[in-house]
Amino acid sequence: MTKEQRGKYMAGVVLPKMREVFRTFNGEKYPAIGCGTCHGKEARARGFEMPNPEIMPLPATQEEWGKVMQEKPDVLKFMGETVKPEMAKLLGVPEYAPQNPQPGALGCTACHTSKKE
Repeated sequence: MTKEQRGKYMAGVVLPKMREVFRTFNGEKYPAIGCGTCHGKEARARGFEMPNPEIMPLPATQEEWGKVMQEKPDVLKFMGETVKPEMAKLLGVPEYAPQNPQPGALGCTACHTSKKE
């Protein structure tokens, strides 16, 4: 797709579906889902590039992951079991799985930076 086609697809297909997904999960926390929710406040200036340094960076250590798992188990489950597979489906790419990594698969680092970086 051209950049213009991608923009139209994101606005017309991905955004409405993911708006529904996030509102179903927690409409109070996510009342207004827009391009900036995933791409950041400066999305247009950054060319909508991902990953987005404004959203939570992924932990670098098992200890940090354990803390996040204790503090936000519902969010991790939502991201892993709903957001990641739905985005992979919408983008027409395989979902990343560590036991069967595939080129071009969509994983957490498609959206999130990592503290390892």
